[in-house]
Amino acid sequence: MLKHLLSSTQIGGLKLRNRIAVAPMGVEIAEADGHVREPVIAYYEERARGGAGLIITENTSACYPRGANSAHELGVSNDGFLPGLRALTERVHAHGARIAIQLAHHGKVGRLDTQHGRPLLMPSTPRKKPGHGGPLDLSREEMGLMAAAAGNRRPTIQEATEEDLAELVEDFAAAAERAQRAGFDAVEIHGAHGYIFSEFLSPAWNFRQDQFGGAIENRARLLCETISACKAATGGAFPVWCRIDATEFGEDDGIRLEDAQLTAELAVKAGADAIHVSAYAHPLGAGFTQAPIVHAEGGFAGFAAAIKTRVTVPVIAVGRLSPEAGDRLIREGKADIIAMGRQMLADPATAQKLSDNRSDSIRPCIYCYTCVAQAFFDRSVRCAVNPVTAHEADLAQRMREKSPHPQRVLIAGGGPAGLEAARVAAMRGHRVTLYEKGDQLGGTLRFAALVYEPNERLLNWLEGQVRELGVEILLGRELSFEDVRQQQPDHVIVAAGARRENPSIPGSDLAHVMDGDTLRALLTGEASSAGSQSLGAFDRFVIAAGRRLGVMRSPRRLRVLSHRYMPIGERVVIIGGGLVGIELAEFLAARNRQVTVLEEGEIFALQMAHPRRWRVLHDVRKAGVELVGRARVDRITERSVDFSVSADDDKVETRSVEAASVIVTLGLEPNPDLAARLKSSNARVVSVGDCTGVGYIEGAIREGFEAALALDSSDA
Repeated sequence: MLKHLLSSTQIGGLKLRNRIAVAPMGVEIAEADGHVREPVIAYYEERARGGAGLIITENTSACYPRGANSAHELGVSNDGFLPGLRALTERVHAHGARIAIQLAHHGKVGRLDTQHGRPLLMPSTPRKKPGHGGPLDLSREEMGLMAAAAGNRRPTIQEATEEDLAELVEDFAAAAERAQRAGFDAVEIHGAHGYIFSEFLSPAWNFRQDQFGGAIENRARLLCETISACKAATGGAFPVWCRIDATEFGEDDGIRLEDAQLTAELAVKAGADAIHVSAYAHPLGAGFTQAPIVHAEGGFAGFAAAIKTRVTVPVIAVGRLSPEAGDRLIREGKADIIAMGRQMLADPATAQKLSDNRSDSIRPCIYCYTCVAQAFFDRSVRCAVNPVTAHEADLAQRMREKSPHPQRVLIAGGGPAGLEAARVAAMRGHRVTLYEKGDQLGGTLRFAALVYEPNERLLNWLEGQVRELGVEILLGRELSFEDVRQQQPDHVIVAAGARRENPSIPGSDLAHVMDGDTLRALLTGEASSAGSQSLGAFDRFVIAAGRRLGVMRSPRRLRVLSHRYMPIGERVVIIGGGLVGIELAEFLAARNRQVTVLEEGEIFALQMAHPRRWRVLHDVRKAGVELVGRARVDRITERSVDFSVSADDDKVETRSVEAASVIVTLGLEPNPDLAARLKSSNARVVSVGDCTGVGYIEGAIREGFEAALALDSSDA
């Protein structure tokens, strides 16, 4: 029991039932007019129903549409927004949660200003700044979508006058008072992440010589005046606080922790009832996953602790904090409230499940960055592991109800698509039997769990859920036509996975060449594979012993033991630089292999959401992995891989790289065979997951979910 995290607390006079907050995240579910309607209300209501003590809304534009990052951002700039905002607070309060509105002005990243031809309001005209310092790693399509989100216009800059700043303070104060009338319990002023207040706080962006520039007391003046104005406009007792950057990564002259500590003190003196501690970095490239969307677990915890030493008001910590880590921070006096963002997309009921001592039933976030990637393209948020996210108005209540027409369902395949289909079908009252031809559940997710630890949490959760829900699981059995004939199910869901058609590369039949299926079988302890026959006696002995001892059934144990032993040579060439190839390169490089990745296209890991792609490619390059794009493999020899590289001028360079092991990650294709064999039965047959086309975890989960939800409809 996490008694510290689950204990009550308060911010000013605002009492909270626990110390778990839903962190502000730009979800962009609203229509392109800034108004709150049912989809937005249902999204927040689901998180209130899930037990959080405090909800902090997404960015809400105090001056909408001025200073907004998107037309889909919420607005609070006039009374016309009040009906929707009131409906939102009423629905949240009905579940015992409290809700704060986050007021923002995006300054230099106010894309809606650029779209509409307005200049971007900034403290100073920017000086020439370097890029993010590495390859862009974006496809042309992604760059086009980002440009379209800004209206395909070049931004112009307006250096803020003192009159502009006085108007800005007045707008925020009016927005705070309007939010109070709408029933919000508090206001958070967004003073972080490169938005207008952050720009004034940063010496890298603020070059003013007046009372708003120079010393930190002057650079913090705009934020402090806004806090004071909001407090005055709401009567003084209404809680108002700010979110600030503890540091600006990658900026030699940016915000430093010492600045942030003083800013926090000044904000409290101005009336702030709490301090919410985040951080900032360049928004393109790996910096984005350093801050504000931190990749390292607990990456900002130290910042919160440092601010906590300087203020007496509550400190809100954020940044990939697990419940256990959050409880420890509170116990040690390093934070008072723990804000969770991505985890609350994955499972809005995280707080309630913790309170009920059901932590094993919490659906984990796998930190794939699918959610935050959407904002770059001005799209609504998505969650790779929770298809209900952003669709609560249509799906949340339905998922709490049993199907009016329970069905008999057979599922072929125990990978992520099959497991999700089984989970949802069983949850809704259908009678489910799952057939898995291997001796373990998980399919490709089990291998993905080996090379990327958060995937193991998802695997364990899915497996635990289907067992808890009473799904009949038959391992070592492939669903056959005879099974369908005998059991007479209403529906058959085929989630048999993809099939592999390896490219015809001269030398691909050599003993040291493996495809993804062979490697997966070797590393995850699946039944004896052809790949093990090509290994030496010692390798075969170690693998056999690992299988007998059950070591190879646990991705966690394998991750640890693979640092000591793997049946992989010291020099490895991976053919195929997609998601699988790059994750594998990262895994092998961490185990002291010298890795080269050959990719025919220009962009590596294109199947990853681009923020995660930025992070992983940065990390593998830093680890010494050689990434070669526009590479066509000519042949594989006993000791090397020969390939050709095309340059921009159409010249072709032939190269060769030494290889003790070669891994081919290409060739995955749809696999319609099993579904075709079962089509002649009386059951309705639907195919999901990679057997319909490789969609990776997000596609598999979504298709499994949709197939199960459709079981009681005439279209299933």
